[in-house]
Amino acid sequence: MARRGEWFEACLAQLDDGRYRKTILETWQCKRGLASPFVHWEALNEPLLLQALACIPAAHLRACFERLLLDPRANRAGLPDLIQFLPETDVGSPTYRLIEVKGPGARLQDNQRRWLTCSRAHGIPAVVCHVTWQDEAFGP
Repeated sequence: MARRGEWFEACLAQLDDGRYRKTILETWQCKRGLASPFVHWEALNEPLLLQALACIPAAHLRACFERLLLDPRANRAGLPDLIQFLPETDVGSPTYRLIEVKGPGARLQDNQRRWLTCSRAHGIPAVVCHVTWQDEAFGP
């Protein structure tokens, strides 16, 4: 990050003034279909991206981006499996939560624990969903 520090700071500054929404949308339009270690472009369509931009606060994006920038190789794994968008809430503003799914007998890995700790520290809603078999007929 040291070599590109000014460039990263300029990008992160967009989170402070709201320009990030336009930049993210334009980047998605230009880059979709290209290989990326962080984004599976085919899984992301424009309505989904717009919903994410409406639901995820800039401060939460900043916390995640800064964590990734600290050590991309170590921090690119361990993010929760799912994101649930909650566009209509009692509060009136859209929100979301990250969900880490664990099947029977599975445990959180160290990198997953670190991401969940980071989420808690920054007020990012994240939960662990422990899946259990309802009927042994469906079990392993």
